[in-house]
Amino acid sequence: MRKVSRIFLLLVVGALLMIAIGCSNQENDKNEQSQQKEIRYKQNEQALIAIHDAAETGQLPNKPWQVGKTTFQQVQEQLGKADNVERDRKGIYASYKKEKLKLRLTENKKVYKLRIAESKFVDIPQARAKEVLGVPDRMGLVDGQTAFVYDLNDEHQLTLLFTSAENDATIAEIAVLHKPSAEIQEVIQEMQLDEKLGQLILMGVQGPQLNSVAKRFIQDRHVGGIILFKRNFVSVSQSLSLINDLKQANANAKTPLFISADEEGGRVTRLPKELVRTPSNRKIGQVENGKYAYDVGELIGRKMSAFGLNMNFAPVLDVDSNPNNPVIGDRSYGHDAQLVSKAGIEQAKGLMSQHVIPVVKHFPGHGDTSVDSHIDLPVIKHTKERLKNVELYPFKQAIEGGVNAIMVGHLLVEAYDPKTPASFSKIIISDLLRDELQFDGVVITDDLVMGAIEKNYTIEDAAVQSIVAGGDILLVGHKYTPVDELLTALQTAMREGDITEQRINQSVERILLLKQQYKVVDIPQEQVPVEELNEQTKELTKKIQSGI
Repeated sequence: MRKVSRIFLLLVVGALLMIAIGCSNQENDKNEQSQQKEIRYKQNEQALIAIHDAAETGQLPNKPWQVGKTTFQQVQEQLGKADNVERDRKGIYASYKKEKLKLRLTENKKVYKLRIAESKFVDIPQARAKEVLGVPDRMGLVDGQTAFVYDLNDEHQLTLLFTSAENDATIAEIAVLHKPSAEIQEVIQEMQLDEKLGQLILMGVQGPQLNSVAKRFIQDRHVGGIILFKRNFVSVSQSLSLINDLKQANANAKTPLFISADEEGGRVTRLPKELVRTPSNRKIGQVENGKYAYDVGELIGRKMSAFGLNMNFAPVLDVDSNPNNPVIGDRSYGHDAQLVSKAGIEQAKGLMSQHVIPVVKHFPGHGDTSVDSHIDLPVIKHTKERLKNVELYPFKQAIEGGVNAIMVGHLLVEAYDPKTPASFSKIIISDLLRDELQFDGVVITDDLVMGAIEKNYTIEDAAVQSIVAGGDILLVGHKYTPVDELLTALQTAMREGDITEQRINQSVERILLLKQQYKVVDIPQEQVPVEELNEQTKELTKKIQSGI
């Protein structure tokens, strides 16, 4: 009997021991699970912080793309053809199912939004996300899902999209947005067709005051820019009044005006006579590799911005290789392509420092011609090799140096296109300038009211072909009738299918981006510090003349 009791007791003790061990194992499992969960929390929190930090520069971790800069073509080179590319009311989007990636594209196929599904954040609900990243700048609902929006800086925005609207919902998608590009796309979507077409026109004003005809073009035809000539600058006070009136006429427009002039210095100057003239490019080029070019650009920019001008058709990047050239001469820095390149880029940077847009000219090079394109069509017979080493060299360097507006001349460059002038040649604008030289900025024609066009083509055909070729802005510096004719011709071309609205949108995007980059605004100027600017000009001229 005792033996049975002893066995029973051992069994009970063993059972209790097993229970104790089991409980201990369960406790250990719970502790281990808790530890694992905490590790996951920490890892996910670190990953979320990494996403936030990467988004500040427009990227996502482990992704090579940057919103606002990466092109759709670059994405395709890495991931191949997208599973889906569509256009909706908000623009163009592309998606890659395997990578769980969605892209928003501008009209020119740049990525401005990266959106990716992130299943690894199942442990991070809304409250925890707030603890890690802080309270979002905005919260909202997107198709029944809560969205946290963080404005990281002037350029980039981070959005967290949760699985539902519930407080315990976890992160389902993450998106980084380039805000300036998104703003431009919104403006384009809101614009009517006539407003878009107006942006493609830069017109002259016929007189020292804003007359009713010019005012109508600004307010009713929505022209995007104005060019002013010597006829418009009678005195400082009158010029300031005219420019302020132009801005006031545009007060209700969706976008501000380009207000431009040819202020090269030397013999090509438009500003009133009260201002001392800036030295010519030739004078600049003669002093130790153009070391004063930046200072001259900065000074010209200061003069122009004092009047409220925001665009300058300068510097001239033509290489003066023909002493019989009737139109370039001392407007060029010299006969050496490297000097022209260096001085031109520095002068452009000086203009940029004053928020004045430099429009380099006359692409692909007007230096070696014996005909003035104001009178007739010059023909350039050089080989491609010669053109690349001389005429094209300064433009190539300027593009790499950040210039984002180029004027294309009325020049027949036989080595590239023996039939069509550069200003409306697809081979020169799209193939050479955009594809080969990688220029994605604004392309502007030389004045379409010039002998090179009027003697050989109709202005309407030249304008339509320029837009088809990849150009953006049509310059009409003289008379009002051609402006009406160009707008009518563009509308007809769209109606007949020669130009699509998507093609127009591409140019409008480039134009609005340029206005945005240079902070172009229609704010009036109160006064021009004439004495101060004249003193600065005299001092700089002395330095250039002495060659110090």
